[in-house]
Amino acid sequence: MPFFLEHSAVGHYVFNGDADGLFALQQLRLAAPSSDAQTPQLITGVKRDIRLLTRLVGVKEASIAVLDISLDKNRAALEQILAEGNRVLYIDHHHAGEIPASPSLQAHIDPSPAICTSLIVDRLLEGRYAGWAVAGAFGDDLIKPATERARTVGFVEAD
Repeated sequence: MPFFLEHSAVGHYVFNGDADGLFALQQLRLAAPSSDAQTPQLITGVKRDIRLLTRLVGVKEASIAVLDISLDKNRAALEQILAEGNRVLYIDHHHAGEIPASPSLQAHIDPSPAICTSLIVDRLLEGRYAGWAVAGAFGDDLIKPATERARTVGFVEAD
């Protein structure tokens, strides 16, 4: 499990509203459920609404998880969010450009063509919720990687 999730309650989840973003979120929420006292804020948009971090500018000293949105397209907002004392877990498969150097940023970005955010989360969580990762990979039209991952966790063709 990412160090960030072991030691922080996530206050804000920012994620792409497609299958990959939703199933990456599902895996993280299963791995680190919020307490009844603190319900995290969920921030999403439609498939091409990717400049979502601008909605958190002004938030201070919070723990934020960002899933399946381009760091490159959210760089200015991310840098401002980090400057405001926030801790950010960033997991994505899109082009990132240069990743900001900050002890408050834990980035897991892999732009390989056969990966999606759900599969990156699956890797970080050591396969604990692999079914959701498989669904996210199929949702991102990664048929071969999704099928391979499904087989490794025991799914059969009918599944």
